[in-house]
Amino acid sequence: MLQPFELFKPIYLERLIKMKKIYLVTQSYTRGIDHFTENEQINILVSDYDDLNYAKVHYNAVKSDKYASIIYLENPQHKNKFDEMINGVKYVVYWCIVKSTEELEKRLDLKYKDHIRRFIKKNTKWRIGSDEKINPKFEVVFGELFLIIKYSSERIRVKFEEIEKS
Repeated sequence: MLQPFELFKPIYLERLIKMKKIYLVTQSYTRGIDHFTENEQINILVSDYDDLNYAKVHYNAVKSDKYASIIYLENPQHKNKFDEMINGVKYVVYWCIVKSTEELEKRLDLKYKDHIRRFIKKNTKWRIGSDEKINPKFEVVFGELFLIIKYSSERIRVKFEEIEKS
């Protein structure tokens, strides 16, 4: 399972505040789970916003999630709780940013190109030659990974987990 996001380091907290990204939306994050260890830590994904309305839209999309919340970093209680989360042992917190899109696209091409071709063959009418290269792009919507795949004048957006299953 591909895990593209950055671990949230304590140094990022003050940087977000300086950039006025003071609203954080949290949610469960299954891609962070290491299935080969018996780790009891809770994996959380954090998305940052400078506008409360955008944070609320994201929150409303994930509010059924047990770990969904909006953290307001200018509220000392919220900030202290989040600080405990990133410095403690109960949670592993991931930040919804990709360190290097170039590196991610290389990994995608190396590991998932056959999955992508199988998905296209099974779910579209596209007939892509074996000599043609597919250059999908990533998109993150409310903490969920999507692939944008274009061919000719057509475009599809697919949850990445569907590609992994192909």
